[in-house]
Amino acid sequence: MVECPGDVRVGIDGPLKLMHTSEGPLTTRVLFECAAALDELFQFEGAFMRKTDPALRELLLEVLNGEYGIPCRLARALAGHAVGGSTVLALIDFALNPVVPGLNSGEPSVDWNELYPPYRFVTAAKAMKDWKTDLEFRYPNHEATVHFQCMLAKRSGLRMGCVASRLSDISTVREAATTPMHVSVRTPTMSLMCASRLLALRERDVCSISHYGVNFLGERATRFIKPDRDVQWLFPVFQVSQGEYRWPAEHMGLDEATDLLVGAAVASAYDDVLHGVGPLGHDHLPRSLFDDVGGVEALNQVLKDLTGLDMGWLRT
Repeated sequence: MVECPGDVRVGIDGPLKLMHTSEGPLTTRVLFECAAALDELFQFEGAFMRKTDPALRELLLEVLNGEYGIPCRLARALAGHAVGGSTVLALIDFALNPVVPGLNSGEPSVDWNELYPPYRFVTAAKAMKDWKTDLEFRYPNHEATVHFQCMLAKRSGLRMGCVASRLSDISTVREAATTPMHVSVRTPTMSLMCASRLLALRERDVCSISHYGVNFLGERATRFIKPDRDVQWLFPVFQVSQGEYRWPAEHMGLDEATDLLVGAAVASAYDDVLHGVGPLGHDHLPRSLFDDVGGVEALNQVLKDLTGLDMGWLRT
């Protein structure tokens, strides 16, 4: 975190309110889901997605006709004109990057309306009135996206945030996996290391993050054929394939990979409890892990030790 003098108040100003629309609440989760659906549609412009089942495109369009399409329809209503998917993605990216106390130098406090992504999205969409961005007429690139965000900041009166502090002193997967540390520290260490690399990529090519679908179009798509140094940050470090856990063997051994798997399982359990989804999910974890009753009980014991809660997987 950014250092502040001891007498400086750090916090959030203004009343904490949610954002309601005629179609229901506009939440940060809906902004993320809308962006994900738009990015998947974006990929249909590329040669790879043209070979997929056309029903997938129809499914995505149907998804956008429901709750996840609220940001698209709201942006169009507030701007007073048609707003394309590329512009909506840029609006969502703007909304999701506020000035955050502690992460931005010289910003000890911020107003809730400038911090909360749904409020930012609505204010930014209103700033689109009588203005059509270049993003409506061409594929997004770094320069056009940055220019749009700068203009949007001026028109809306909102600031675009950036992470000013160093997130992690660890810069490689090998370091995160092999440096001695407690399992409860290793998982966030891995996450922060990946986040640091993604932030560096964002500085060079913002739309590779804000418009993820463009990574599958034109020359950008060659990264998936001839990987360069950045392509590993477009994929998860760990994968579950055919029920088996897979990891980059060149960076870590079995013990380190197991340590990280346990950490990922515990982190997902936290998320399930936070959102009250019911029984702990395990579809994202290796199926083979749950074929061993003893292994499941051992994992449950680790979860109990780390959380202090008597809960576990495959319990009724």
